[in-house]
Amino acid sequence: MNRAVFFDRDGVLNKLIFQQGNYYSPREINNFKLYNNTTKVIKTVKDKGYLSIIISNQPDIARGLLKKTELNKMTKYLYNKLKVDDILYCMHDDPDVKGCRKPAAGLIIKAKNKWNISLQHSFMIGDTEKDLGAAKNAGVKFLLISRNYNENINISDRINKLTDITLYLD
Repeated sequence: MNRAVFFDRDGVLNKLIFQQGNYYSPREINNFKLYNNTTKVIKTVKDKGYLSIIISNQPDIARGLLKKTELNKMTKYLYNKLKVDDILYCMHDDPDVKGCRKPAAGLIIKAKNKWNISLQHSFMIGDTEKDLGAAKNAGVKFLLISRNYNENINISDRINKLTDITLYLD
């Protein structure tokens, strides 16, 4: 069986957009900026024998705020720049009756079945309680990447920057 690191996308691999006092996922490719060392981290994950899989809620599609053509550009950029193994999206809005919108475990389970992944030997990195819920619902270890907007989440497994995940790779 394979091991994987599941990455949330927005706020973990790429920067959120701050406007009008709130954080938003980028809605255009020209606003899509990766955090420093993201490419290096994905390469390290792969070198250690883990699959790198992005799982992300993208409700702005259902809300009409993000065009699929822009999402496709961002996805292509991630595949080309980071060389990730897979990217899975939930494009539904709340409430999700399909079971793929985090905190549901649907995207993780879909990746597990597609890639023959051992969830007990894998983990997820996210920045929100929805990510934490998805990992918990799938039985996957979770690491919260610290951001100024998630300081209120009470969890002991925090990392300060993406490169800190190397401490968890064996």
